Amino acid sequence: MKPAILVIDMIVDFVTGKFGNPYAQKIVPVIKDLLEFSRNNKIPIFYLTDSHSPNDPEISLWGEHAMENDEGAQIIADLSPKEGDYVIKKKVYSGFFGTDLENKLRNLGIDTVVLTGTSTHICVQHNACDAFYRGFKVIVVSDAVASFVPEEHERALKYMKDIYGAEIITSKEIKERIMRG
Repeated sequence: MKPAILVIDMIVDFVTGKFGNPYAQKIVPVIKDLLEFSRNNKIPIFYLTDSHSPNDPEISLWGEHAMENDEGAQIIADLSPKEGDYVIKKKVYSGFFGTDLENKLRNLGIDTVVLTGTSTHICVQHNACDAFYRGFKVIVVSDAVASFVPEEHERALKYMKDIYGAEIITSKEIKERIMRG
């Protein structure tokens, strides 16, 4: 297994801002710990962040949010990228669509994506789908992803497991797996 950590939409608008979510706030310490562990073990980290223009498809559905260069589109301070991390700005739910994410992962020899962030039933699920379609093994860190309501979160975890073969494990379990190699 050659993993990369994907941190999905842990930005101001989705954690404390326009679509602030207490469940997203609760996963911040878990993600922060996983990022520190990953950096110490030389696991690549990719931040996938909404960064919208007024004509993006999501704007007509959700209204303005995470507008390019606005504070709401910034990664929250507690999870700030460090030197060597990658930041991929996305216009739709998936960080694979219209970006160079896949090329960067392949150039690093990555075969497994480890998904964290928000929202489990929207952007996390779409990234799981696109990673699966591209032949990556998908691991979803169950205590490092969140939705607006627990039922949506649980439904999405089950869907990703059943439909994409995603492995659903805890942050403790992924750290143990990485340590074993």
